[in-house]
Amino acid sequence: MNSVTTATVSLGAVTIGLSILAWHLARWWKTGGGGKGGPPGVGGGGGGRDPKVLIPFVASVALGMLCVTAAGGLLGTAATMLMDVGNTLGNWSLTAVTGTTTPGVTRSGHKSLTPGGCAALVIYIVVLAAIWKSGGKVFHGKVTSGVTCGVMLGLSAGFSGVAATAVVSIFNALGDKVTGVM
Repeated sequence: MNSVTTATVSLGAVTIGLSILAWHLARWWKTGGGGKGGPPGVGGGGGGRDPKVLIPFVASVALGMLCVTAAGGLLGTAATMLMDVGNTLGNWSLTAVTGTTTPGVTRSGHKSLTPGGCAALVIYIVVLAAIWKSGGKVFHGKVTSGVTCGVMLGLSAGFSGVAATAVVSIFNALGDKVTGVM
């Protein structure tokens, strides 16, 4: 098993990931975290932005970030393939829309999951799968887009890459302690 993933991320893929994140945050902000949009006090829009509404999306972003750092196996391979699609589509869209070049923005020295962290990831996937079974179409869309967002942002050199490093560190620490792998 590889100790660190060899995947790379381009500005195009990061743009896709940030666009997905912006979409969900803008919709959450406009609708107040739930109901239909509109001015504050009318139809649930505006005022009461409940952060709990973002939990499925944020949890699935973390899953995507973890999968892209898995470095191998089915999860790492699938995440790398998804990132390759994101690199291709994102690079094409940036070049077509703005005419700019799309450099690589992979952070150096990124962390990967330890064996205990990988065990914690599998448990996390089981928990999310159990919740997925009880969710509706909207929930499924949030999870799917969240995983895609996490994969695109998980290896970036920017703030999202720092967030991914924190998520990986937490999973490694928890997984290593719970499983006894030190």
